[in-house]
Amino acid sequence: MAAVTSRELVQNFSAVAARVAAGEELTVTRHGKPLLKLVQPPAGESGLQERLALVQKALSFRMSRPYGKKFERNDSYEL
Repeated sequence: MAAVTSRELVQNFSAVAARVAAGEELTVTRHGKPLLKLVQPPAGESGLQERLALVQKALSFRMSRPYGKKFERNDSYEL
């Protein structure tokens, strides 16, 4: 697996994204330590179904909460 630095990722994002799109798996490092792993998302309808479920959840939250309550990040997670 190839490695790129975080600085290289920021400065050459399009080139790095093209490498990942071509099927290469990359590790992003910061100060020589692994930080992120860049891979292609899984193919298929699963991503679409997951996004649709999140949209439905957001819409149900909007309709069920009292008007004026500020949406918080924790509200998007199952507790």
